[in-house]
Amino acid sequence: RWTGLSAVAAVGLFAVGNALWAFEQPDPGASGPELVEFYGDLSTRIVVGGLLSLTSIAVLVVLAAALRRLLIEVEQEGFIADLAYGGLLFGLAPGVGAEAVNMAAALRAGDGELTEPLALALFDISYMLGSYASGLGFGVLSIAIGAAALRTGRLLPGWLAIAAIAIGVALVTPLAGYAIGEYTVAPTMVLLLVLGVRLLSGSALRAPEASPASR
Repeated sequence: RWTGLSAVAAVGLFAVGNALWAFEQPDPGASGPELVEFYGDLSTRIVVGGLLSLTSIAVLVVLAAALRRLLIEVEQEGFIADLAYGGLLFGLAPGVGAEAVNMAAALRAGDGELTEPLALALFDISYMLGSYASGLGFGVLSIAIGAAALRTGRLLPGWLAIAAIAIGVALVTPLAGYAIGEYTVAPTMVLLLVLGVRLLSGSALRAPEASPASR
């Protein structure tokens, strides 16, 4: 139950926090004046959104511990559980940096002290941490969840387990970061939400039905 609750709560907080500002974020390569205007106009929303996202990261740490225990129980061994645990923490570390750097830029802009060179530097650092860097760990997590689901016949439907592995492979390569940029972690977040809902409903842990040939 802890796994399901923490997954749903974390994804909800992350989604609300990012919805406050992320859809108005300039594209990579934006000019200094554009970024100064962006951080100045959305300063309060970026800070509030960043705080919600940091709270979601704290909840995701709870999820990492709960998911590790769940996978050990389901799999009866620890390798995939440890892989999922390590992958999630690996993905969260640069996420903390991305949110902190972005909030620093917004706070500077709110005080009228954000220069164009500083805005360029902080935006680029935050963007890289929140996309390419975070994607690596979330990719490992996706692969681990998909592999556990395929091995046990539980957690996720077979087609979604295969999709999870495919998503994970895309995330640990530059492909996903290049294609979807700041939304790199979104596919894994959706995967965690689906897993959380299935765990809370009880459908994720039902034993797979035996095929007629095996009866």
